[in-house]
Amino acid sequence: MTAPVPQVTRSLSRALAIVGACSLALSLAIAVWFPLVDPDEGRNAEVAAEMARDGDVVVPHLAGVPYLDKPPALFAAGALAIRAFGRAPWVPRLPAIAASLLVLWLLSRAAQRLTDEAHEWRTLALFACAPLVAVIAAYVIFDMPLTACVTVVWTGIAIECEQGPGRARRALMFTAVGVGILVKGPVMLAWALGGSLAAAVLTRESGPLRWLAWAPGWLLALGIPGAWFAAALQRHPEYLRYAFLEESLERLTRGSFDRNQPWWFVPAVFAGGALPWSLVTPWRGPASRPTRIAAGFVLFAAVFFTFSHSKLVTYLLPAFPALAWWAAEGWTRAKRPAWALAAVLAFTPLVLVAGSAMLREYAHTTSGDRLARAIAGAGPGALRYEDCYSPGTDFLLGRPSLVVSALGHPLTSNYAVRYRDTLRERGQWTLVEDPALAPPADFIIRERRREGTAPAGFREIFRDRRFVAWQRQAR
Repeated sequence: MTAPVPQVTRSLSRALAIVGACSLALSLAIAVWFPLVDPDEGRNAEVAAEMARDGDVVVPHLAGVPYLDKPPALFAAGALAIRAFGRAPWVPRLPAIAASLLVLWLLSRAAQRLTDEAHEWRTLALFACAPLVAVIAAYVIFDMPLTACVTVVWTGIAIECEQGPGRARRALMFTAVGVGILVKGPVMLAWALGGSLAAAVLTRESGPLRWLAWAPGWLLALGIPGAWFAAALQRHPEYLRYAFLEESLERLTRGSFDRNQPWWFVPAVFAGGALPWSLVTPWRGPASRPTRIAAGFVLFAAVFFTFSHSKLVTYLLPAFPALAWWAAEGWTRAKRPAWALAAVLAFTPLVLVAGSAMLREYAHTTSGDRLARAIAGAGPGALRYEDCYSPGTDFLLGRPSLVVSALGHPLTSNYAVRYRDTLRERGQWTLVEDPALAPPADFIIRERRREGTAPAGFREIFRDRRFVAWQRQAR
């Protein structure tokens, strides 16, 4: 009587495994073959490289200037990878890759405990084949590691509500909160508290909130990031104001970071980031308690980022594992044939293959790798950026450079721009205000749109849509 079920499960498993593996393989191929994209990837990779070189794991630096826009966890993980494997573009992407694989493992582990094999494979394939996930899986930014931390929390809540509390599991959940704070700051607390509250609303029970009452857990969640924060605050007392009032509260309540978006932004990201399954999934209200908990974290993300005045597409990435879990239940209840879902999910790997050349060319046009190759081919020497900066170029070259800028905007660091006078007073501002005050350089780099007159005694060696570079001529 039960014989047909294993056959269906095996067919589903094979189909989804093939499609999901293709999408994952293409994501890893992007990590290996694509250059680091400026400003985000190049900047974060160079911060990690400076941490690897200097060994300062408390205060990250960019171009020698303290970079306290984000906590140090991602940079520290990248620094370890760079020390182990060098400065290849795929190396600083290893923390994001590891986080992506961890998310898949967490979803598999939760599904094995709470549902069945069919739901497990559907969830894994749906998550791996979401276009946003496939592209961001190996991107050198904070959101995939944060996604892993959020997934530890909501899958832990789901298992606890079904199987009862456990100290080891709760310790892991609170540790994930602490690591998430060290990755991206107080927003991890918002995910943990807000997601738990939304899950309690959808389940109509207090179970999703009970883990928050475990007092020893808060020592784990706040103790480790608190120790780092105290050390950073001792060296930079102004960081208290910046971290809580400017970087956190101001982002939520004001548009001063120029990241405000229209009201339809969140549903557009959910729909576009999970195409095409976001549109063809037979969506229904969550039926099981674990799915209601997952849906609670999706609901929190929708509400929180709708009202936040700081929105980027990647900010919603931590909700995608829960969204995939919810969608998997919809496919299970609809009893669609295995090939139907596999055909839908084939969209992402097919698009990645078809568009790989275009995507790679776009990555090159926003990367510093071609500039780095031109300078490396021209020979050794000191670099000087004038009112511009390509951190990805510095990362690939592995040589010191000087940035000429009166205000510090080329660093794309809100902290550095806002507290440059304080940093100058401490002697921690390495930028030079005027080229006339800068020491001699062998290479000069400027923005193409503001290149001005070529420096006397230099010859042009590089030009693209962003930068122009000159090398000092031999006498």
